[in-house]
Amino acid sequence: MAAEEPAGLPGEPAEALGRGDLPLLTLAPAPLLWRGAALAGLAAALGAAGVRAVRASLLLLPAGLVLGAGAVLAAWAAAIHITGGERFDDGGCD
Repeated sequence: MAAEEPAGLPGEPAEALGRGDLPLLTLAPAPLLWRGAALAGLAAALGAAGVRAVRASLLLLPAGLVLGAGAVLAAWAAAIHITGGERFDDGGCD
């Protein structure tokens, strides 16, 4: 018989860790939601501006790439804010 793994290892069911039923998605407090929504809007605007710049002229490709990179970073930040992951950035959460 295999030795029992200590509680808290990855792959351990949530019930065994004493957390009960974990929701699929937890939303952040209201101020983080508003910032996340604003960052999502910024990401959409930057992405649209990047596409429009490249469609206008291929000479604007570098500007379009910079705008696209900004859109990706803003979308990433929006996802962090909306899910409340900002408070876990330090790696000190238990």
